[in-house]
Amino acid sequence: MTRYAILILLIITRLCAEARGNVTGDRSCMECCIPPVALRSNLLSDAALIPNVGVTVPIAGRWAADLSWSYAWWSNDSRHRYWRTYGGNAEIRLYLGNRERKNRLEGHHLGVYGQMLTYDFELGGKGRMAPKWSAGGGIAYGYTLAITGRLSLDFTIGIAYITGKEYRYQPISDRYVWQSTRDINYIGPTRCEVSLVWLIGKGNVNPSKIRFR
Repeated sequence: MTRYAILILLIITRLCAEARGNVTGDRSCMECCIPPVALRSNLLSDAALIPNVGVTVPIAGRWAADLSWSYAWWSNDSRHRYWRTYGGNAEIRLYLGNRERKNRLEGHHLGVYGQMLTYDFELGGKGRMAPKWSAGGGIAYGYTLAITGRLSLDFTIGIAYITGKEYRYQPISDRYVWQSTRDINYIGPTRCEVSLVWLIGKGNVNPSKIRFR
């Protein structure tokens, strides 16, 4: 887990540096060598101790591809405390509305996404585990709000159908006793995101937030 915590720390440090800088004078390697993309981290997932990273790549016109991945593996075997989950989303987005004086990745957006994950949650009581991939797909709506020249906040919610198998168990003494196996056929919210977004690449800024001198 150390390497994931370091990765998140480096991203947040860089975001803070970008927020303090003047984007009109930025001519760093990030500006010259990287195509326009947006890196992000879901703050709600971070608060739940699930490190995550995502990238949004403009395709053409109003369209973009969005990929995200999360990974957490916390455990305390002596107390039977587990918090394990990893998985990701792949989404095709369409940005809506008037695009004048907006970044290509700003404003309202609709998307179709696929999702896959696995998990094992047990906090001293009954445990639930999906050792094999659960997968599905659905639709998403969101809004990306510009806050500085290079930073935005993205709010996204998604509703999907997820299928898979879930094992339920009870930790007894030093063993994990299987209780039941259930098929997962779930329809409902599977994404709730408040993401800090960092725009990188040449000319990839929020026009409405640039201060001209």
